[in-house]
Amino acid sequence: MKKTIRATITVEVPYSNQYMNYGDKLDKELRRVIDKTPFLNCCVTAGDHERSTNGLPIIRDTNEGLVE
Repeated sequence: MKKTIRATITVEVPYSNQYMNYGDKLDKELRRVIDKTPFLNCCVTAGDHERSTNGLPIIRDTNEGLVE
């Protein structure tokens, strides 16, 4: 695999049972928070990232589109 840049962010939102039970509502809230942020602070690493080291899904932009 080619070298990649991996940026990791942490997004906090107020607790809500709706967010915990409905992924689409949590997704919408996370995107809202990210979209209104003027600058994304993140942890950046570069290198050969074939798989996640922490078990979390990875969103990649490929020729086929976004994949996890």
